[in-house]
Amino acid sequence: MQEIADGAGINKALLHYYFRSKDRLFNAVFSAAVARLVPPVFATLASDEPLQEKVRAFVDSYFDTVQKYPFLPGFVVHEMHRNPGRFIDIIGTKNLLALERLQRELDEGAARGEFRRMDAVQFLLNMLSLSAFPFVAARAMQAITGRTDAEYRRALDERRALVPVWIAELLKPSTAK
Repeated sequence: MQEIADGAGINKALLHYYFRSKDRLFNAVFSAAVARLVPPVFATLASDEPLQEKVRAFVDSYFDTVQKYPFLPGFVVHEMHRNPGRFIDIIGTKNLLALERLQRELDEGAARGEFRRMDAVQFLLNMLSLSAFPFVAARAMQAITGRTDAEYRRALDERRALVPVWIAELLKPSTAK
């Protein structure tokens, strides 16, 4: 806790007084991390924009946030795996409404022949994994590919433009009969 107090420019006693325990301090840090990543996802999904615009807005928002805070996805994924209950406690269940709305939008688009039939959870998993994994695995991917930080950042910038294209392809109705 001393390192944290030093970084915050306060004494350890004040930090301990405010948070009372390392666990409460960690919960505050984890809550702040989740708050940077999760609400924009569900806010975008709940918007009235067409689905393709939602995808582009999500990708732009996510990439902007994660490029500022590249440690966030790995940290959040690690903690979700270690203690899923804490993650659920933080995000709550109100975000399920956005998922239900997304499912309606996918179903209506499929009924009109605009999209293939798709489960909203699968759609969300695809969108999140296409966006998050390159950040979570950045160091490993750089080591495997031999790319410098600058080269990998350029690859991420390219990916930002590609993810909405890939999602659009995923949504296209099947032409096979």
